[in-house]
Amino acid sequence: MKVDKKTLKKVIKFLLKKLPKEEEILIQTLDKLTTIQSLFKKNREFKNFLLNPSVPVNDKLKLIEVLDNQINLNEPIKEVLIYLITENKVKVLKVIADEFKFEVEKLFSTVQGEIITAYPIADELVLNIKQTVEEKLGKKVEFTIKQDPSIIGGVIVKAGSYVLDASIKNYLQKLEQQLTQY
Repeated sequence: MKVDKKTLKKVIKFLLKKLPKEEEILIQTLDKLTTIQSLFKKNREFKNFLLNPSVPVNDKLKLIEVLDNQINLNEPIKEVLIYLITENKVKVLKVIADEFKFEVEKLFSTVQGEIITAYPIADELVLNIKQTVEEKLGKKVEFTIKQDPSIIGGVIVKAGSYVLDASIKNYLQKLEQQLTQY
């Protein structure tokens, strides 16, 4: 049973747009989506009812009311369920919670980073680097501090895909490349 990835991305994007970016609300939404996903995967009657083309759409939509009474759905989840049922895309329920969880973790995740210096640096400088990189990335960054005497001086900052190499070693390598071009 193939899942329509385009529809999956569309509904996840819709949920993230409609819901406030508050961790508590997103976790509650994830719990409800996990319950629905689990029902779809483990309850054959539920799954067959939603997938059966001979069951009228109105009957399937009544199921949303039953779910709402049981687990207290929020409006964006109801809208997604109505959309999936009316568009006959309910197979998305098989993985909806997994995908939503991935996107929420991405939204609130902290990036692992490292600061590499030739010599020990002051905590105040580490804090300044941390604040600057967090502003640039828009995410929290947890740094590990490493020493590497081979960089001679300066600093190398890495956080996710962000890399700033302001080391003397890097400067000398670039200078060498420029001088050997002539």
